[in-house]
Amino acid sequence: MILRGDIVNDTQIKCFLEIAYEKSFTKAANNLYITQPAISRYMAAFEKELGISLFDRTNKHIKLTEAGEIYYDFFRRFQLEFENTMEKVHSLNCKKQGIIRLGYIVGWSISSFLPSVLEKFSKEFPDISVSVECLEINELTKALTTNNLDVILTLDNSLDGIKDINKQKVTEIQKLILYSKFQKLPKKQNLTPYDFKDEIFYVIANEEAHNAELEIRNYCKSYGFVPHLKLSPNMESIFASVENGLGVTFFDTWGKNIINTPSFKYVLLDSNHEVSMAWNKNNKSEIVHVLVNEFIRHLK
Repeated sequence: MILRGDIVNDTQIKCFLEIAYEKSFTKAANNLYITQPAISRYMAAFEKELGISLFDRTNKHIKLTEAGEIYYDFFRRFQLEFENTMEKVHSLNCKKQGIIRLGYIVGWSISSFLPSVLEKFSKEFPDISVSVECLEINELTKALTTNNLDVILTLDNSLDGIKDINKQKVTEIQKLILYSKFQKLPKKQNLTPYDFKDEIFYVIANEEAHNAELEIRNYCKSYGFVPHLKLSPNMESIFASVENGLGVTFFDTWGKNIINTPSFKYVLLDSNHEVSMAWNKNNKSEIVHVLVNEFIRHLK
């Protein structure tokens, strides 16, 4: 967009709209994850390019000038139309590419239902294929927000605080404590979480580590002990440590390929993980919604 011979960029427009909405430079800067001096510079340059004052700064409260109101209405309509256009182009690209990129957590085995989901989906969209990628939890959300995946299947609590996504709960899966056959534990038939009180509990070292630690601490507290926690760089390292009798970890019943191997054992817990599917808000493609609905139908 060219105005008065100068380029008005997207950042200036976003800052302007956010300040007008919040009526505060500070709140707008926080929402956009930039500093207040930076947002002030953007607005000063913006007003200079437009040749008018957008905000009335004569009192404590920020408000739009009459010209600012007109520009706010224009840029808001422009932003909405631009978002709608992007959605249409994205949907068109999906159809042309003929592929949906699905991601889920490394270690999960979902072959008990995924082939059935994809078979039903392919009958409705025979020209669309689905690619599958397994990643660590934090890598899944990052791939989704950077548009490297179209939809992900993940633990619901890993989506907390992630902006601009839609999510839909699809099922719950039972938690368990995974340990090794080499583990020196009390020789009894029915082990309880308390029997692991002297073991190291491995937790993956990522952005959700604090939440995972808190979850384990609270659960173990209900059994009367404080767990010994240790961070590990990824799930493969955790599985290797547990398999060799160096500690235990919290896992779930979707990890069939892991928990049913001869070197592993597990204790089922009276607690479940909520599992959700998530996709970007700007992705309103009918194809993605159909795939999500197929998962929900199969997992009810």
